[in-house]
Amino acid sequence: MVVSQCNIYRIDDLEIFGLENISYTYKGGNNAIGNLSFNVRNGESVTIIGTNGSGKSTLLYILDGLIEPESGNLRVFGKPIRDSFPPELRQKIALLFENPQVQLFLLSVWDELSFGLLNLGLKDDEVDGRIHDLLKFLEIEHLKDRSPWDLSGGEMKKVALGTCLSINPDVLLLDEPTSGLDPRSQVDLIDMIQRLRESGKTIITATHDLAIIEDISDRTLVLGEDHCLLKEGLPNEILKDRDILLKANLIHKHPHRHSWFIHDHSHYAEHEHEHLPESVHTQESIPVKKADGEITDIGKLKKLLDHWIEHNISHKETYEEWARRMSAILKEDRADILKKIAEETGEIDKLFLRLKGIL
Repeated sequence: MVVSQCNIYRIDDLEIFGLENISYTYKGGNNAIGNLSFNVRNGESVTIIGTNGSGKSTLLYILDGLIEPESGNLRVFGKPIRDSFPPELRQKIALLFENPQVQLFLLSVWDELSFGLLNLGLKDDEVDGRIHDLLKFLEIEHLKDRSPWDLSGGEMKKVALGTCLSINPDVLLLDEPTSGLDPRSQVDLIDMIQRLRESGKTIITATHDLAIIEDISDRTLVLGEDHCLLKEGLPNEILKDRDILLKANLIHKHPHRHSWFIHDHSHYAEHEHEHLPESVHTQESIPVKKADGEITDIGKLKKLLDHWIEHNISHKETYEEWARRMSAILKEDRADILKKIAEETGEIDKLFLRLKGIL
């Protein structure tokens, strides 16, 4: 569904957040959120995508009650928010900041995970039980006595997520959760988000990483550089909408030069390159001529084979790289399939060369 104005609004009996024409401008005059309206339902996982500066983090801060919108109406768990968040709502919502160092300030991982629980007034045995469960869920039992500042980026992100989960919130707000993580840590974090979805948590994730949105969300909202809502829909529908992604500056288009013609590619997140539908190479795109000026079909096919061979090699290298990534995270079944695809791609190269040699 393409939205011509920033004024989507729906009512749902299980509404967690309801926003009507929410706007926010920073003191320096920079507009962060422009007349934004949408809702989030109980148990839903929503991704908010947009380029840096589109207002994603500011929106999460508003939903967490850290800042108040300048205009518009905000409801949280069905309650209109007039000024600050009531204390009982703050215990239902937890925010994971993009930089985990913002959230970590104590001497050990155990202290970090127990801090929120102790402030809730829980007894020591209950605190210990919850922390042991958290350490197991996050797979960081071996880190419980370590200083957060001695951890890797991925480990710090897990501990920061643990501080959010320790109070057992109903809602998780995740700000660029995969930012700065290596491939294995990204996969670990995505697996955790999926498990939290299955447990019934409501999750809102702000990200510009298009590669993860299908894995972690039921619905995706696209923020434009004008800080308004450009579109909402299913993640796979959003990823197919090249015009919206270009408008939001989430993909870029540039000329891709070959020795014999130029065409456009759109680049999506980590994908090395994806061909646009309109870049299908017609006969008119491949100017191969005889001396008398007549274009020959054989000449066109030879040029197409050159192009196919060039890109097939690139694709083979990509399959091999992803096979290595899968092996690194002990997903050998997936790695074996990718290796087989790479091998078959190599056989296709041989067929291309054989055909080219007899033309």
